[in-house]
Amino acid sequence: MSPSTFKKKSIQEVDPALLSEPLLGAEDWHEYEEGWRLFNERKFWHAHEAWETVWKHRPEESRIFFQGVIQLAAAYHLLLVKKRYGGMMRNFEKAEEKLKLFPPRFLGVDVEELLHSITNSRKEVNRIRETSLDQ
Repeated sequence: MSPSTFKKKSIQEVDPALLSEPLLGAEDWHEYEEGWRLFNERKFWHAHEAWETVWKHRPEESRIFFQGVIQLAAAYHLLLVKKRYGGMMRNFEKAEEKLKLFPPRFLGVDVEELLHSITNSRKEVNRIRETSLDQ
């Protein structure tokens, strides 16, 4: 199976017992860490692209973690660049749904903190939505 043909699974199709940290090669680790660097610099589109490169190479069940962080980056991109409320909220929801499947720490990431940031971001966006965001 080529990397582009790995089946994308829904949350319901994921076997939680198989959600273990994948073994990443040097190139995948580089892209993964680059994604976090870009994310922390608020370069969300570029972080999304870096993680997508890793996600496309992952055949195992845990690839859904990469989908979650990709959707999180997409949510922030839609919030800060595109200013598209609906798409942003849908991406926050999809990211949260996926990331909740993982232990508090996964691939060096504080997953609990990510989930907390999603909750806080959604609350803040809802608070300012009326005056600052396009519908």
